[in-house]
Amino acid sequence: MSHPDDLLQAAEKILAVQARNHIEAVVIGTVALSAHYYVRQTEDLDLGINADVPTLRAVVGSLHEAGFEAELREPDVEDPLGGVIDVSGGFGLVQIVSFSAAFRR
Repeated sequence: MSHPDDLLQAAEKILAVQARNHIEAVVIGTVALSAHYYVRQTEDLDLGINADVPTLRAVVGSLHEAGFEAELREPDVEDPLGGVIDVSGGFGLVQIVSFSAAFRR
């Protein structure tokens, strides 16, 4: 299990990479639930964004340049999500989830 401080420090660096790609993020998942006093064990941190697949590819490239291991799982036609980037390392796992496909008209 990774140390929570390592995970938070990695998330801050990942957010900085996203900012360079003009992407804002919000914390989602279990970590976000703790702000509402629903605390449970987790070993990852989830970030929600609104970005298309070409932008996600650029983010993965920027994450690699910053020294992170990152893998993009692109959506298929029926996927309600717009893609997921798994960023992993000694700190654990940060998942960047794009909801760009979830709100199509």
